[in-house]
Amino acid sequence: MEIVNIAVDAVNNHSVENLHEHLAPDFVCAGKSGPSAIQVLAQIITQIDEHISNINKIDERQADATLTLVYDFNYSKRLGHKEATFIFNSDNQIKQMDLLPVKKVDMKKDFETPSDDVITVPMEISDGLIFVKAELNGIERDFILDSGAPSLYLNSKYFSHSNDTVNSISAQGVSSGISGLDVFRVNTFNFHGIRAENTDFVMSDISHLSKDREIYGLIGYQVLKDYDWLFDYEGKTLTLIKSDKTENYIEEMRYKTYEVPMQMTSEKSHIPFIETKIGDITLMMGIDCGAAANLIDDSMFSKLEKRMSNISTTELKGASKESTTVKKGDIKSLNIGKKRFKHLPTVFSDISHLNAHWTNKIDGLLGYEILSRQKLIMSINNKKLIFIE
Repeated sequence: MEIVNIAVDAVNNHSVENLHEHLAPDFVCAGKSGPSAIQVLAQIITQIDEHISNINKIDERQADATLTLVYDFNYSKRLGHKEATFIFNSDNQIKQMDLLPVKKVDMKKDFETPSDDVITVPMEISDGLIFVKAELNGIERDFILDSGAPSLYLNSKYFSHSNDTVNSISAQGVSSGISGLDVFRVNTFNFHGIRAENTDFVMSDISHLSKDREIYGLIGYQVLKDYDWLFDYEGKTLTLIKSDKTENYIEEMRYKTYEVPMQMTSEKSHIPFIETKIGDITLMMGIDCGAAANLIDDSMFSKLEKRMSNISTTELKGASKESTTVKKGDIKSLNIGKKRFKHLPTVFSDISHLNAHWTNKIDGLLGYEILSRQKLIMSINNKKLIFIE
């Protein structure tokens, strides 16, 4: 069929331009509909990095005004033979197109937690990132702690040749959108008593995040969500405290504290945010322990330029291997309530792909440069950022 051939050409040319006129107004792709589906399709086609060398029709079904065609697509690089499904409406427009079979991964899956009210986790700091150890399938491995990651996220470098991989299509992280992902069935995962068994997790090659050690993945929000998080960069420990025990813990440790209210970007989100001020400019900033540098949306650069020093450009690279040239500089002063932070290295980049998924929009992310300067507790469930003075 001609339209199927146009889809093949789109993959091979990494462009959806010639497909647009053939898509129905209610077009569906990878579980998304309408304009979002077209964006997902564009992501898949432009980033799949494959070439379809041959196609064969393996099924054709007519039901009422709907025609369904199933093809075998032979990808010439790593994917091999994959089924592609096309569903057409009565106007011969594509109502649904799935170029690759999709395996759904539950990013909200709960992890089993131990009975301990307090868990102390040793951590290492390098280049602004937090490195911790966890057991994966019974073997202790290195991971990056990244509260901006939705769940446990694996490095496909160490799993891509396993028989347990199943092709998937897309997932969204804090730093960037990534497509062409796989999932891996983990037999056992144990992070200081926080466990999961026989569970599928998303993976891609994130080896570039650390060149000095073998990183098996990111430990994200879903692993930590039942606890408040006390970061002590000087003592090199992360203390996980059951949310209803935090006040008692603070009293027992005789900490003097200063609290700032936190909000969440949406009910389904894992990103907390707070109000900050740079001079007379108010910014809503998310907090992400996986952010090695502070990040502000590039639309704010012109407004903040006079409040910065050491302005230049740099290459920004996230969970995707692709890098982008962005502006950077040192924010001279930033206030969180009565707390003032000076000389904050900050990069400026487009974060619209993050805000597109959230009810409450943010202007950027705070990470290492804030978290490392004093002990503090991120109390997600109690919606408070607690500075320990």
